Amino acid sequence: MYDLKLSFFLNIVFILGLVTIAYHQNEYVLGSPTTAKLTNVPSNYTTYADARLGVSFEYPSNWTLDEKINRFEKNSEVAVINGNSSFRVMKSQSNSDAELVEKLGGPKEIVELILPSKERIIGQIEENKYFIDGADTASVLTVLEGIPDVPDRGLERIILIHDDALFVFTYQNIVSTFDSRPSQEVFNHIINSFQFLDASKPDTSGDINSLDNGDSDGDSDGDSDGDGVRSSDTADRDRERSDESDNDDVEENNL
Repeated sequence: MYDLKLSFFLNIVFILGLVTIAYHQNEYVLGSPTTAKLTNVPSNYTTYADARLGVSFEYPSNWTLDEKINRFEKNSEVAVINGNSSFRVMKSQSNSDAELVEKLGGPKEIVELILPSKERIIGQIEENKYFIDGADTASVLTVLEGIPDVPDRGLERIILIHDDALFVFTYQNIVSTFDSRPSQEVFNHIINSFQFLDASKPDTSGDINSLDNGDSDGDSDGDSDGDGVRSSDTADRDRERSDESDNDDVEENNL
């Protein structure tokens, strides 16, 4: 009974935390961005990459970059903003969040739980409408409307788990231009360029343990290309060794 109550309490804390994040996404602490122009990036786009968040994506060069990256906070965020348009990445820095999402049934099952009450869902919650660098996703389109002196806004959220971390991506724009071609082209470009900056696997090509008498595929059969066929040079060397061995035997017998 105690374990059940504790689990319920942790779930409530988790959900309230995500709702707070979704509701206050415009609050940022400026950081030190690390951006760079790449040769294969369109001239009107800039690449954002930060190993602390573990993400990389391209965004329009005339957009403003804001970061809130702090290892002492529960979540880290980065946003690119241009007037009413913005794209945000939130990363939970607690592995327990990803674990709770899995226990609740996956990203799709928590979408409605984390949405602010003032947002209305448009259509259905979808799975794998977007593939973010190969990761499975849940996504939802919502509208925030009826706030005095604030234009109605459309928001598309994408939720996923990568490397035991929970990520929430949010694109927003005013309703009147959300589905316009320029707006959707920017959104699609950002999503299609998104990558996770995973640590590269160590290169073992120069590992001395994988080499044996010049055999580059790590075995001792003289098969340098790993196709199971011994080369003619290897066969010639074997015959030479055999001839030398026979000559040695003859010399020993003559002594």
